[in-house]
Amino acid sequence: MSPAALVAVVLAAASTPKRGLDFEHAVSAFRAGDYDKAAHAFSSLREVLPNDRDYTLYFLGESQFYAGAYAKAEAAFVELGKQHDSRFTGMAPARVADCLWMQGRRAEAAQAYRKVLSSKGTFDGAVARFRIADFEAEAAEQTATGSSARQTAARTFLQIHVDFPAHPLGVEAGRRAALLGPASGNKPAVAVTPAERLQRAATLSKSHRWQEALDELALLPETLSPEMAVERDLAVGMAKYNARRDYAGAAALLLGAATKLTGEKASFALFHGARALSRIDRDDDAIANYRRLVASYPHSSWAPEAQFRSGWLEINRGRFREALPALRETLARYPKSAFADDAAWYLAFAHYLLGDAPEALKAIATYAEVARRGNDDAAMRARYWRARILALAGQHGEAKALLRECVAHAPYNFYGLLARARLRELGESFPWPKLPPRPREPAPLRDPAVLRALDLDRAGLHVEAGFELERAEATILKRNGKRAIPFLLATYPRLLAFHRSYKLAEATGESALGDSARLFWEASYARAFADSARAYDAALGSPELFVYAIMRKESGYFPFAVSASDARGLLQLIPTTAADVAKKLGLEFYPDQLFDPDTNVHLGVAYLGGLLRRFAGQEALAAGAYNAGAHAMMRWCDQWSGRPLDEFVELITYDQAREYIKRVLANYAHYRHLYAEPLELSLSVNTHYTKDGSDY
Repeated sequence: MSPAALVAVVLAAASTPKRGLDFEHAVSAFRAGDYDKAAHAFSSLREVLPNDRDYTLYFLGESQFYAGAYAKAEAAFVELGKQHDSRFTGMAPARVADCLWMQGRRAEAAQAYRKVLSSKGTFDGAVARFRIADFEAEAAEQTATGSSARQTAARTFLQIHVDFPAHPLGVEAGRRAALLGPASGNKPAVAVTPAERLQRAATLSKSHRWQEALDELALLPETLSPEMAVERDLAVGMAKYNARRDYAGAAALLLGAATKLTGEKASFALFHGARALSRIDRDDDAIANYRRLVASYPHSSWAPEAQFRSGWLEINRGRFREALPALRETLARYPKSAFADDAAWYLAFAHYLLGDAPEALKAIATYAEVARRGNDDAAMRARYWRARILALAGQHGEAKALLRECVAHAPYNFYGLLARARLRELGESFPWPKLPPRPREPAPLRDPAVLRALDLDRAGLHVEAGFELERAEATILKRNGKRAIPFLLATYPRLLAFHRSYKLAEATGESALGDSARLFWEASYARAFADSARAYDAALGSPELFVYAIMRKESGYFPFAVSASDARGLLQLIPTTAADVAKKLGLEFYPDQLFDPDTNVHLGVAYLGGLLRRFAGQEALAAGAYNAGAHAMMRWCDQWSGRPLDEFVELITYDQAREYIKRVLANYAHYRHLYAEPLELSLSVNTHYTKDGSDY
């Protein structure tokens, strides 16, 4: 019996087909916007799914609310708030307040919203505060002290405008504040102060809404106090820097602000001004400012990185000998900083690239000592490059021994894969690890929390079922012990919660023995949402297993992942990139569709397939381009043409892209060994690429 069949057996025991079907029909009516039908359907189901009564109450209340039956919805949400250990318990009081508001019971609603704001529940704070202010404004019109009360309400609205600059009600609150505040001449008595405008811009910047932050800062008056003018320049400079559009303007503002600041703030401005210069290839100016930072603020938190980057920039433009003094100085001045191991590594690599094997051997030994303890990647890097340096010195026997150690210790690691390729060049093969056998079927787990989740799955709420199983995971493990782990690993994928089986396998896989080991491997390297991947990979030119390697690195298989740069979904696509791909495919597209696994995989596979075609089918280059952009990868191809793969990857400018390639190739090696033929890296790099951009 397969894991899917096993789960189906438990499902059948958990709920009858009839009640699951009725619930699914009710949910379908709700999702279709037929709220009257949904409300009627859920009313008849209130006692049908005892394991999931909170979900019935939630959908009942929402259906009644949107059908306009606010009093009935209120009763449902009150009851929902009483449910023990429900995901909806925290949000129910806010929905009760919404029902009171819609019934015109404004005073009761305002009181309920105040109570909600003092709680730790789940709610929209902007809505709650806006409605309290709205109630206060209405009350002000009816009191003898109306003018004073109006002013108070106006200030409340204005504070909402300041605190929620990206919320639709934040904009409306600013308009209401201006209308409520009594005018004085041509100016409203209640207006956003420069300090509040700076606060709005800072909030927008924290949400990575850089252009909106710049628009907000542009509304500041030209005449400001010297202190506030510096804060404005710093804010505008950082918004430009983070928006990646005007590095020259960012550098001018940040370096100018640094001259008017002291301590950490000055160091911060100086550092980012220098980085902005390096991003427009003004490396000499950037290095000069890094040195200025170290000289002026040697004990600041930014000084170690500035010292390191003054040498690192020389590496990036191929001036390996010129990089040596700054890298040595990093180790001498900041031996315990987070950049000491980077400096030690680049010192060793620079000597290697210069052909100076004796100095490179000394430096690689320093790197092995300085690199963070417990960092297996750093240890593998040191071992592999020591072998390469020994080969450079003519000590081929010792070099081969170290390469064998790399393969034996971590065969799927990037450096283990490189070592295997080097040994293959020398005529020596190395066996791959033996895969664990196919697992036995895990025993059924009739735990109440499991039955609750599977009831939801039976009713068509697959995502919610996975969420509930995850919420109860610790309790399930406590009640059932380790025997629950194989069952959970088999069940999560059935509920489309691949991200959770992955995390559980990673957390507990080292204890997996015998027949269950393969189950852990396949959970850790899941073929998530395989139907979608298979539907698009052949037509769009991206190997299915390579898509999973990217997906694992990008999101850990979580469909609702969102990055700091607003990359979304399984393959972490930026909405603008996804829109471009969709246009070329002739598809309609809305950004929120990226949370739909099928849409995300469709667009991601198309984008990845285009990159593979652009870079001659080379997974390493396509992975780097996926992370850093095709133009960055084209620049590296031009700069480092003729280098073998190991040197090429280490010379990639962006730290994140460099490490991304290593992780993705390691993932891909696992996938290939588990599900296809083992991956054998080619050490040669084809740096020819297409430039026309017709990637889809």
